[in-house]
Amino acid sequence: MNRPPPDATFVPVEALQQWLTDLFTAVPVPTEHAALIAELMVDTDLRGVTSHGVEQVERYIRGWQQDRTNRQPQIEVLQQGPATAALNGDGGLGYIVAARAMEMAIERAESIGVGIVTTTYHDHIGSAGKYVRMALRRGHIGVGLSGRNAAPEYSPSATIMGSIQGSPPFCVGVPSGPGQPPFLLDMATHIPWDDETFKLMPQTYLKAVGISHVANMLSGTLGGQMLPRFDRRNIAHEGANQSGFFMALQVERFTDPKAFADDMDHLMQQVGDMEPLPGFDFADLPGGPEWRREADYRERGIPIGADTLATLTGLGAELGVAVPW
Repeated sequence: MNRPPPDATFVPVEALQQWLTDLFTAVPVPTEHAALIAELMVDTDLRGVTSHGVEQVERYIRGWQQDRTNRQPQIEVLQQGPATAALNGDGGLGYIVAARAMEMAIERAESIGVGIVTTTYHDHIGSAGKYVRMALRRGHIGVGLSGRNAAPEYSPSATIMGSIQGSPPFCVGVPSGPGQPPFLLDMATHIPWDDETFKLMPQTYLKAVGISHVANMLSGTLGGQMLPRFDRRNIAHEGANQSGFFMALQVERFTDPKAFADDMDHLMQQVGDMEPLPGFDFADLPGGPEWRREADYRERGIPIGADTLATLTGLGAELGVAVPW
């Protein structure tokens, strides 16, 4: 579970976003890509998802520098139809193609009610929630998944826990009215192994494995990552070994949008008034804690832990970009 770093320095949102843009531009990557990545990273940290915010900056920069990730990807439309599309990320960081995929999904949803776009041959997309929130901001239901196609081989001596390939992100978002947080289930699908937990609740692990493979199948396999052109063993940019699945649904194509929002408000408010679980201060459905955290961080700034701050400071010195803290 992501928690605010105890040794945090609070950095103003706009200052951090501009600094990240300047840092990525200095790598160099195209300025428009740098600005988009910076915006999406800050959006992640505003929600308190520290594991997928600025903590990832060094990983991305080294990927570009080592040519594991394409600095100047050209997104290619592989296939498209009225409700669907499939995109090639051209070996770039996943943020670029994933954002375009959700934009295209939203465009299709606003045209015919539903849009589904897959992506392949790209690096990390970060957390899936930031793309789903693009749909939520337009009043749509959103889904975002990322993963890989089936591995070249699986060890017969391993259990099914070894079939997951990392921890595919899985996100579903449902809008509410302006007075309540939207529902946003944004989660990693891998559960760290614990013998005692498995003995008590084996179904927890079995379900997590199943959800992981849903993410992989709808992104990697449906996205065509197994095709020779995108086979992970043959690609030019070896870090670009991921795929994605992005969907938007327009609520008014199914029911009255005001009645829908009222019902969602009722749900989020009523649950919020229930007794919190042990160890928690609030009774929240997914999305509630992040909603409050974002409001707080927009005022106070984004908290960055000492180790991460030192890494960022070092990267700034390396690339000649002065830090704003």
